[in-house]
Amino acid sequence: MKKRYRVRITLSGYLLIGLTLVVALAGVNTGNNLLYLSASALLALMTLSGLASWLNLSRVKVELEPPPEIFAGLPALFRVHLRGPFWPCFFLRVRTPYGETLVPWFRGKRTVSLWLRFPRRGTGRLSFLELVSGYPLGFFRRTRFLESNLALTVYPRPQSGPLRIVALEVGETGASLSGSAETEPEDLVGLEPFREGTPASRIAWKASAARGELLVKLFRGSSGSRIVLDLRPPISEELVSRATEVVLRSLREGKSVGLKLPEREIPPGMGNDHRRILLEALAYV
Repeated sequence: MKKRYRVRITLSGYLLIGLTLVVALAGVNTGNNLLYLSASALLALMTLSGLASWLNLSRVKVELEPPPEIFAGLPALFRVHLRGPFWPCFFLRVRTPYGETLVPWFRGKRTVSLWLRFPRRGTGRLSFLELVSGYPLGFFRRTRFLESNLALTVYPRPQSGPLRIVALEVGETGASLSGSAETEPEDLVGLEPFREGTPASRIAWKASAARGELLVKLFRGSSGSRIVLDLRPPISEELVSRATEVVLRSLREGKSVGLKLPEREIPPGMGNDHRRILLEALAYV
């Protein structure tokens, strides 16, 4: 980066500079040695304060650890890993365009939490971080800029509400329902092979032992359902948010979920990898 450090004078710093100038001018006009010594002491105080502030920031390294999932408009918990010199560092503030956190002091290594809120879905970029401190006396606020170049995928914000176009298929019988994806569990309609991400409570243990393979219970309108969300233009942010809520809720309930997008179709599936594929598709639709 072109500019690694920035120093701003606080209100108390301006008062200190003004006092130093007044004392120095009074010493020149009166020839009083005590005023000369006082002006020199004030200048030395400013110099030592600047040196301590620089040492407080110069040897600190910062690394951000993002969470597994980030949703637009919702706070996301990042981990900030700090590595510093053998001497303690005080009153550090790690700042980004989306949030900041305060570290009162640390020495060597420390990990703190940082809550960030990204306003829009898609790609969220953190091109730089700011390490800010007013240590030791608060006369000056020194900022150190650190390159980050971190690109993150921000998923749409989940929003409950009616979703007009939802296709819901039950089991292998070919029965289908159109309308809301919120159907209540009804009767047991059969068994189907185990899929990754299916809750263990739905495994049919006796039937699995008899057949020699894992089978899961298939209920009408519940965990055995395969849901396909059909998002057709015009696609609004509200529609994407509601589709995200249906995807998250359905996967939690053990349903198999797919998407039909204008230029892409994702077949129904389950598991963490399929969840990530669906959310990324909604993030960039």
